[in-house]
Amino acid sequence: MRVLLVHNFYQIRSGEDSVVREELACLRQNGVDVELFSATNDDIVQVSRRISTALGVVYNPLSRRALSRKLAEYSPDVVHIHNFFPLLSPSILDACREAGVPSVMTLHNFRILCPSALLYPDEKLRERSLQHPCWWTVPKKVYRNSLPGTLALAAMVEFHKRAGTWSRKVDRFIALTDWAKRKLVEGGLPAERIVVKPNAVAGPPALGTLRRNGGLFVGRLDEHHKGVATLLDAWKEIDYPLRIIGDGPLAPLVKSAGGRVEYLGRQPRETVLREMQSAAFLLFPSKGTELFPMTVIEAFASRLPVICSDLPWIKGVVEPDVTGFVVPAGNAAALADRVRWALSNRSALEGLADCAFTAYQQQYTPEANFNRLMPIYESLVRRPVRAFVAAS
Repeated sequence: MRVLLVHNFYQIRSGEDSVVREELACLRQNGVDVELFSATNDDIVQVSRRISTALGVVYNPLSRRALSRKLAEYSPDVVHIHNFFPLLSPSILDACREAGVPSVMTLHNFRILCPSALLYPDEKLRERSLQHPCWWTVPKKVYRNSLPGTLALAAMVEFHKRAGTWSRKVDRFIALTDWAKRKLVEGGLPAERIVVKPNAVAGPPALGTLRRNGGLFVGRLDEHHKGVATLLDAWKEIDYPLRIIGDGPLAPLVKSAGGRVEYLGRQPRETVLREMQSAAFLLFPSKGTELFPMTVIEAFASRLPVICSDLPWIKGVVEPDVTGFVVPAGNAAALADRVRWALSNRSALEGLADCAFTAYQQQYTPEANFNRLMPIYESLVRRPVRAFVAAS
């Protein structure tokens, strides 16, 4: 079987980018003939390029032709799309249909249904995002606080909703959790074409026995989604080390936090994994919506227990009181109370760590991912896959 992965890489490395690289390596290690067709947002530099990118968000004929050439050259059995925004656009689906190659699309966010991508914590706004036209998001500038950027995205969403692109041109969608699948169906995607398959991550390198000490936060430093201000408020009354890795609008607030808070800034993955293997627990006080928190899975792989927000979407990954402790989102006092309790009950933390690592081994390893992914591909192959015949 030949598989072509398609992805538009971000300027700042994202969880999606990591998933694509992991999946590419996993397929190759298991003997699958796989290639990558990609674009990168690093190419968007000049103002003229930004304007042409905005115009091509809805439909980019250049990307369609480029993928058509790749399909003719490589002749894959399946095309697996991870991200087409903004350079590739949904036009690539027409290239797949013309070539007669089935397509799989992993939905890492809700961008095909709403410009906000991760929806809203407010239930009324979430319902409006999924079930109503999204033009109302334009004056709110939900994409990077940009009016033209949000307008381009809203136009893409509404055009392809009305054209039936998602129901007619994508053969299979991959949702990352059961909760995500339910929301995607509410947004109008065909339930019968959605398969649930979580992301995976390779296990961290063995760094020996490191002393477990301190809380750890890894992520973008913003309040709307990540709950950084809530975390800092909770830590004002906690006499225990907290290391924070990441960057974003609230970096100055983190730097000035003082006390037992240590700001490490943005760090390479190797440093993050080392910190995960030396921390006592991971803090994940999210207030917004994410489809699949890779940071949590990396923590599981590092035997690092998690203290996180009690949100519906995260329960598909963190099982309360089994693989993590949960607290009400945005409640600094409750978070501080749970941290203090955990510090006084180290045996409970150790139990969480063991269960988290077991969950990783059973569900989130590259091997588990491969065993879930191949049946999805095989169910879509419309032409016989040439079998190897030994020479007589």
